[in-house]
Amino acid sequence: MTKTMESRRVMIGVTDIMRKMGIGRDKAYELIKSKQFYTIKLGTRYLVHEDVFEDWMKGRL
Repeated sequence: MTKTMESRRVMIGVTDIMRKMGIGRDKAYELIKSKQFYTIKLGTRYLVHEDVFEDWMKGRL
């Protein structure tokens, strides 16, 4: 396994979604709670698999 594959994050959070889409925190939480893609809640954090989110952004879901 290469070094870049080992260090790649699999799950992304609200801050990452905000950065990728150029939206604010409220809109990011609204998007996560809309259930347009699978998310998990770990404690107080919402997480989504990066590949799932990327596929959703590309219209593949």
